[in-house]
Amino acid sequence: MLHYRMVQKTKVLAQRGAVKMLKTLLSEAGFSHPFLVFDKGIAATPILSRITDSLSGIPFTLYDKITPDPAAALVDEGAACYKEAGCDCIIAIGGGSTLDAAKGINVMCHNEGKILDFVGQEKRMKPSSSLICIPTTSGTGSELSNWIVITDSEKREKHPINVINSMCEYAVLDAELTVGLPPQITASTGLDVFSHAFEAYTSTRSNPATDFICEKIMETVCESLPKAVKNGTDIEAREKMMIAASYGGWMLIDGVVHIGHCIAHEIGAAFHIPHGAACAYAFPAMVEHIADAHPDKIRFTGSLLGASFDETDTPEKIAAKTCAAYCRFRDETAGLKPISDYHPDLSRVSLSMAESIAKDPLSSLTPVPVHTEDVLYMLYRIFIA
Repeated sequence: MLHYRMVQKTKVLAQRGAVKMLKTLLSEAGFSHPFLVFDKGIAATPILSRITDSLSGIPFTLYDKITPDPAAALVDEGAACYKEAGCDCIIAIGGGSTLDAAKGINVMCHNEGKILDFVGQEKRMKPSSSLICIPTTSGTGSELSNWIVITDSEKREKHPINVINSMCEYAVLDAELTVGLPPQITASTGLDVFSHAFEAYTSTRSNPATDFICEKIMETVCESLPKAVKNGTDIEAREKMMIAASYGGWMLIDGVVHIGHCIAHEIGAAFHIPHGAACAYAFPAMVEHIADAHPDKIRFTGSLLGASFDETDTPEKIAAKTCAAYCRFRDETAGLKPISDYHPDLSRVSLSMAESIAKDPLSSLTPVPVHTEDVLYMLYRIFIA
C-alpha cells in the first residue's frame, strides 16, 4: 500500500482581519446555524464580539463551558447541546483546549456513544465536515492536526485521540486575534510549536518532506517568538508564529510526536501545567534520550538556538550543547517561568506514572526505544536535576 505524504484537507483562510469574512465563508460552505465553542476567558475579551458581529443576521448558539485540559464530559455535553439547538456547524474560538474540545464535539455530533469510546478507535469514527477553527493563540496547531487530547476527570488522565475522520474543515488564521496575548501564554504556546516541529523532525515517522517544513518552523520560532514575547503588538511576529503553529499542527499528521509529548500529557494532567510549558520542561530530557539516533538533526536544532559545535563532538556532547542552548532560549529569551512555580507534588512522580508514559502509543515513535526506567530517569531530570 502506498504511503502518501503531506495530505492536508483543511481549507485555510490566512490573513489579517480574516474573521470579518466569516459570514461569507458560512454562505459559501452552506452553513446557516453555527454552534460557537469557546471559554469564559474569550467571552471576557473583545474577540467574541468581533466574531458575533461578523455573523450579523445569522442565528447562532453559544457554548462557553470549555476549560483548560478539556474534560470528556464537557465534550459529550456540547454535542448534546449542538443537536438540541439544531445547529449545522461548529465555530471554535480559542486556544488548543477549545479547539480540541470542539473537534471532540464535532466527532460526537456524528457518532454515537461518548468521546472516550474513541480512544484508539479512530477507524470506528464516522466522517464529519462541519468544523471551523479560529485559533487565538499560536501553539497547538490543532486547527490543522488530526489529534485531540481529552481529559478523563475521574481518573485524572489525558487521552490523545486520533480524529483523522473528523478534522477541522476550515481554519481562519487571523493574527490580529493574538495581539496583546500575555508574555507567559505567548512563550508557552510558542514553545509548543517548537516541540511539535522537533518531535516530528526526529520521530520514526520523519521523512524528507516533513523535515523540510519542520526545519523552517523551528527557525521561525527562534526568530519570531522572542519578538512576540517582548512586544505583544508586533503583528508581523504574531503572524509568523500563527503560521508556524498551524504548520506544526500539520506535521502531527505525518511526522507525529513522541516521548516529549507523552511526558507532557502526563505531567500536565497531574500538576495542571499548561501543555506548551509541559512540553518545554520535557524537551531537554527527551533530547538527551535520543542523542545517538539523530546527532545531525540535533546539531542543526542546536545551531538554530545559538549553540556552537566542534567536528569532534560526540552525539552526547551535541545533545548537551543543544539542551543548554534550548534552556537559555526557554528560560531567558522566551522567559518561561520555572516548573517549580507550579508546586508539583513530587510524591506523584512514581513508577505508575512512568509506566503510563512508556505505554502511551506515541512513545513507540521515539527513535530510541523507551522503557519505564528511561521515563523514570527523564522525570528525575525534569523535576529534580
